[in-house]
Amino acid sequence: MDARLVSDYGHLFYDPYILGYKEDFFIQTNKSSGSARSVSGKIRMTADAGGAIRLNSQPMIMFGNNIMDIDIPTAPTSGDSRIWGYYSRAYGSRNAAYFYISGTSFYARTYSNDSATAESTTIPWVSSWTNTRTRWEIRWKIDRVEFYADGIKLATHCTRIPKQTLLPMYWYNNQVDNMDLYYIEIRQARKIVDYSVGFYSSTSSTSSSTSSSTSSSTSSTSSSTSSSTSSSTSSTSSSTSSSTSSSTSSSTSSSTSSTSSSTSSSTSSTSSSTSSSTSLLG
Repeated sequence: MDARLVSDYGHLFYDPYILGYKEDFFIQTNKSSGSARSVSGKIRMTADAGGAIRLNSQPMIMFGNNIMDIDIPTAPTSGDSRIWGYYSRAYGSRNAAYFYISGTSFYARTYSNDSATAESTTIPWVSSWTNTRTRWEIRWKIDRVEFYADGIKLATHCTRIPKQTLLPMYWYNNQVDNMDLYYIEIRQARKIVDYSVGFYSSTSSTSSSTSSSTSSSTSSTSSSTSSSTSSSTSSTSSSTSSSTSSSTSSSTSSSTSSTSSSTSSSTSSTSSSTSSSTSLLG
């Protein structure tokens, strides 16, 4: 069998209906502030008396298309602050790409590795996005970042681009309301790393599996063939030797007795086989 190593991109799909709220996927950076939980097949993020909710993903991504199906409950309002996209608190105002609501304004923002100044595009808020599931997408490429809502391009940034690095996903909400995440879908990522289980690499596991299976099958076939040949040769030799000896040393009387015994044994064997088969089928 010809086993080939095929280059592939990384993919990820997080379905809260199946996975609920997994604390080894979502990391709440300040557990005394805000809350995040699974509610009816979605991740609900809300502020509380302690302050805003801040969530990071534990898996980290490099490049690719990131789709977050999120319901923003209200149009941008004075005092609002919401973020969803790529952001690392370790990098701060470096290497980031996200959607950002600040008061009544809505932005697409990116940061490069060598500047704390953002490339920012102001986006007019569309009423159909309010309190409705919307597919917010960030397409992070090596030379640009594109922002989409329900498949419609909102902005393209080519000046301040995150470097080739791994970044966590980030969600922030300072309002006491229901900012709901329905699913996350990552397509064609250069790399996805989950520090609890290691690298996602379907290519490596497929190649390894194919190689292992082929090797195992070959070994098994070789062993089986060798064993069968040896057994057959031994059986043939033994049968020939026994037959010759019996034929030479037996008298007519003994031959008659042997025939009688053989007939009786054959009848007994047939009866036993029939009884056994009837038992298995019954």
